[in-house]
Parts: sequence; structure tokens; C-alpha cells
Amino acid sequence: MVPKKLFLLDGMALVYRAHFALVSRPIYTSKGVNTSALFVFTNTLLDVLQNQRPTHGAVAFDTEAPTDRHRAFPDYKIQREAMPEDIAWALPHVRRLLEAFHVTGLTCDGYEADDIIGTLVRRAEPHGFECYMVTPDKDFGQLVSEKSFIYKPGRMGDAAEILALPEIREKWGVERPDQIIDILGLWGDASDNIPGVPGIGEKTASKLIAQYGSVENLLAHTSELKGKLRENLEKYRDQALLSKRLATINCDTPIEVDLNDLKLRLPDEDKLKQMLIEFEFNSIGRRLFGDEFKAGRGFGATPSETRSGARAAERAENPPS
Repeated sequence: MVPKKLFLLDGMALVYRAHFALVSRPIYTSKGVNTSALFVFTNTLLDVLQNQRPTHGAVAFDTEAPTDRHRAFPDYKIQREAMPEDIAWALPHVRRLLEAFHVTGLTCDGYEADDIIGTLVRRAEPHGFECYMVTPDKDFGQLVSEKSFIYKPGRMGDAAEILALPEIREKWGVERPDQIIDILGLWGDASDNIPGVPGIGEKTASKLIAQYGSVENLLAHTSELKGKLRENLEKYRDQALLSKRLATINCDTPIEVDLNDLKLRLPDEDKLKQMLIEFEFNSIGRRLFGDEFKAGRGFGATPSETRSGARAAERAENPPS
């Protein structure tokens, strides 16, 4: 019996990562359109589909609707800059790409992509699935289990990493993956503007949670501590508990999706070829359809634009290791 393998991609995180992977040497079409994010995301998706052979899959995205985290802490993620125009342009085309591959895109207003992925992982585990969370984000360590893993895409030619329970325990110094939430409650998370407790970094947070097991138990035993550490924990008690709440992935979102509907099918070759021609992705086309594939780079462009676009594509399609 073929094992059921569910791959859930963190769409927004991967699109951002794709854009910034080529930010110093972006890939442009012959018409001057920056397709870096779309190109790298497509390669990441292909690596998963071709090398990991998932039986089921989906890509989760955030929406603009506020979440419980924003309501509990209005400054949640407030430090992030506005979405770059090139990413905003790419997102609708990422969804078109998913349609061509027959991969489901998922959203749920009021919940982040993390929450959608966590919910589906916990739903799938009892039904015999191996679950892989495709993301560069460390927060997902809290969801790793005997049946669920982090699949961290490679960068600049490096191989992808699969993080299982041993790797999570070693990296974070915890017995249970859910204790990562407690570490983040103390340490905070600058990328999401989760404050944590002032003066407590990753190593101290890990040591305290290893000793006390949880933020709540630590706060009940601050009398055993000394100096500034005790003072800050008592002063910022509520902030520590709030930070833990903000860092917790919600595995009970109301998203309505049947796991059977996430079964992967062969792509729509006509749609896919049209998109690869539209965005002049020659190397991806050859990878999928053979050496005879031609994306028609330069249609409608002047000779100088064609040469410029070709050079940019060559750099992006063959990045230095």
C-alpha cells in the first residue's frame, strides 16, 4: 500500500522567501516584468512534487482579515514593511500556477496560513498520513510529531532539510515540541513582533523551560530565581503569557476542506505550458516537457531587450552555489 503523504506549503512565507532569494539579481522577462518570486516558488513546488512524491497537497495563504492575535496585541507584525510591489504582482499568478498544477490553495479569514496548516496536520495524522510542513519558519517546530515533519526547502543549491523529532529536540533543547511555544513566550519573536520578556534570549529561555517545563510553571516559581531575571519575569508576567498565546499555532480553525479533495492529480499541461511561455521560464519548461520546449523568450521585444532578459534569466536559472 502506497503511504499517504500530505505536503502543506506555507504560501506567503515561501513567496517572500522566493522574492528575496533573487533580490540582488532579479529575473526579468523580455518585457521588464520581475518574475523572481514566481520563478523560485515554481521551482520549490516542482522539487516537492517530483522529488518527494506526495499523494496529497495544498498551499495555505494568509488573508488581510485581522486575526485573534491582532485583536489581542494590535502591534502583532506591525513592524513589517508594506508588501513589495513585485510580490503583490506575483501572488495572483502563483494562484494561477497552482490551478494549472491542480494543487489546492487554501485561505480562512481570521486565521493565518500557519493555523490552516496546523489544523490540517492534526486532522490528517489520525488517518494514516505522513505530514510535511513546507516552510522556512521556525515556529512550525511546535507541530512536529512522530507523523509530522518540517520540510525546509534548500537555498542556493543546498538540499532541502527534513526536521523530525530528534532534530527539533536537539535544536531547541526541549523534550516536547510544544515547549517551543514556551521558549518563544519568553524569548519573543522579532519577525512577528512578539515581545517576550526583556533580557531573556534564546539560550536562557531554553534553559528555563528545560528546568520548569512551561511558562506557567516558571512564573509560579519565580521566588527560586534571583536578580534581574526574577524581577523581569515578575514585572512582565502578563507579557510572557500573551507572547506564548501569540506564538501558539491554532490547530482548530473552522476551514472546511476534505482531505480526500487534496489528492494530487496530473497538471493541466496546456495551461502550464501557456504560463511558462508567458513568463519565459525556459528551464522549468525543459524540466517538465523536455529539451524541445521553447518558452519564446523575447516575443514582442527589441533585440536589446531580448538579450537583457535572456542574461537575467540565465543568472536566475543558474544561481551560484
